[in-house]
Amino acid sequence: MFHIYKQDGETMYGIKEYLLDSAEDLPKISTAKLGVGSTATIIPSFETYILNGQKKWVLVGSGSSGGDTPGADNFDNELIEF
Repeated sequence: MFHIYKQDGETMYGIKEYLLDSAEDLPKISTAKLGVGSTATIIPSFETYILNGQKKWVLVGSGSSGGDTPGADNFDNELIEF
């Protein structure tokens, strides 16, 4: 299975990108109509979650504001049940 999530720089097909104040905000996002691959980034911690095929948020990275892409080298794949 595959999903097209960007075309000409535009997010497509139900993929959404969220910026949140805390991880406690994740359960407030309805995943019913979200596309697999939607992301949520927690602003203070730079944690990034991605929505998997089971409609669960998975932590894929966390980082600091040190100039590199946050979380690029830290793919924990921690499944978060909400």
